[in-house]
Amino acid sequence: MKKDKELVKRLKRVYGLAVLLMLLSISAIANAVSPGMDEYAVKAAFVLNFARYTQWPEESFASPAEPFTLCVLGNKTIKSAFQELNGKKINDRTLDVHFMHKSKDVGQCDMMFIGKGVDPVLLLDILAAVKDKPVLTIGETKAFINDGGIINFFSRTGRLHFEINVIIARKNHLKLSSRLLKLAILVGEK
Repeated sequence: MKKDKELVKRLKRVYGLAVLLMLLSISAIANAVSPGMDEYAVKAAFVLNFARYTQWPEESFASPAEPFTLCVLGNKTIKSAFQELNGKKINDRTLDVHFMHKSKDVGQCDMMFIGKGVDPVLLLDILAAVKDKPVLTIGETKAFINDGGIINFFSRTGRLHFEINVIIARKNHLKLSSRLLKLAILVGEK
């Protein structure tokens, strides 16, 4: 009995260490963003990991093998970087990347990335269309969080950071890992 408890403790420590190392590597990538690196390739890698550390309600998917849909709205550079994610695995699901053009396209999305330069009216329409639905929204504009987005990228002193609106995530029935929350600047109550 005592040996079983010790084994469980060790396994938890090993698991915790593995997750911590993975998160530290993500943080290192963020700190390494330089003019020579592709900003959107780094952001796409973050988005993939955001999905891995987010839990959707069971009813969000018809079956355990149903693909996971990431919708992207942005320019050619953004599309090119995010296209590289198509076919990647998120747990047991295959990531299916779609490119949006209008707010009507959001019905199929489990997660979406909305790039800067998107018409503010279109952004508000998209965020209104997924309000209170299990869709993880990620953006990169100053007003994104205040407009109802969940995760927002920003740069400060040459480093890439992200903030999370925990209230909107909860309203959208999404459960974000505490490990992800520790790396973010939190907006709203915990």
